[in-house]
Amino acid sequence: MSVRKLVATLGLMVMLTLVYLLWPVYGFIGEDTAWMRKPWAWQTVPAAQNCQSGSENTALSQLSDQACSMLITHQANIHAPSLSAAIAIEGELVWSAAAGWSDLASGERATPQTLYRIGSTSKPVTGTLLARMVSNKRVDLDEPIGSYDDALPNPDWAQLTLRQLASHMAGMPEYKTNQDWLGVYHSIALRRHHSNVRQGLELFDGSPLRYPPGSQFEYSSFDTLLIASILQRAGRQSFDELIQQQVTGPLGLSSPVPDADVPERATFYQLDGNRVQPWRSVDLSNKLPGGGFMARPADLVMLGAAWLDNDFIPKATRDTFWTPQRINSGEINEQSYALTWRWRDEGSFAHHGGVSKGSMAWLAVYPQQSLVIAMTMNATLPVFTDFSSLQTELVELFSKANEVQAQVVEN
Repeated sequence: MSVRKLVATLGLMVMLTLVYLLWPVYGFIGEDTAWMRKPWAWQTVPAAQNCQSGSENTALSQLSDQACSMLITHQANIHAPSLSAAIAIEGELVWSAAAGWSDLASGERATPQTLYRIGSTSKPVTGTLLARMVSNKRVDLDEPIGSYDDALPNPDWAQLTLRQLASHMAGMPEYKTNQDWLGVYHSIALRRHHSNVRQGLELFDGSPLRYPPGSQFEYSSFDTLLIASILQRAGRQSFDELIQQQVTGPLGLSSPVPDADVPERATFYQLDGNRVQPWRSVDLSNKLPGGGFMARPADLVMLGAAWLDNDFIPKATRDTFWTPQRINSGEINEQSYALTWRWRDEGSFAHHGGVSKGSMAWLAVYPQQSLVIAMTMNATLPVFTDFSSLQTELVELFSKANEVQAQVVEN
């Protein structure tokens, strides 16, 4: 081969390598930049004319039509390809429904069985496992995690505690402040598959702590990744096995499950006004514990309802996990974050929202009403409350009906 051909071949290989490496970065930037998306791929989102309801045979089933009307109206107002929701009261699933399309290209309608990415609503899923292992005394919230794992890839982590990690006060970086540059790239590219949560530690193990543990608050999904790695080391089983044995199995749930291309999974979209186009292909396995699960709202509300069952999670553990944590100065952290949940005093409820690649999710537990609500959609909005605001109407509708029903029973 001549020198000229050799140089040309090497140049082509370098160019192809750069394209391979930079294409995901281009796609990542295009997620929030409308002009960088594919102009030929836009579809207008039609308004749903009906919703498919999985309402249960209970005294509250007559609310199904009214709740479905709310769902259809909200789907049209926010131009969601599909919107799905569920309600549980007193540990019973009383309503689940979906309006719109799980896939616009094929015209496949969403149903209560459609699976959605739930983003950071994955954190209470991992938190449920943590709470179970705390209540079973398999781990202690205030024990240095180095006592469970003597081979942590970053020695600065050894003195951190599960309490600090679960409240985002351990000093971990988040995606935008991560200084592990190879980890930053893989967090953007999202195409390397992780078969074990411990592999996810490679994303940030080269980044220093942001502040002395306990002194500040910085929300980070890396906290939850490290929690999951510690739990599987303490439990001597993989994180996936622990979730199945300690959470989904005992509750009889078919989700949450890791994000994967399965028949009931929704297609996820970028949204621009009333137009959408499919989200780029991504592998979310590197963020599973804190942002990589997918679920049905009907399963999420039953997971939330399990937090009100003292036999599943003892009251003392629940109270600990739903108490906003204080930084070392004694002040409650700036987000009123508890342990893997946020707690809102106004209304007295535990909750967590999630934003993923082309999806949004919401889960809230109202202990005083013994009511749980979950919502999902297969697109993202710039303002989260534009999506989640429907929960106020649905909670009010079912709470009032439940109060009336309780009074009738008492009389």
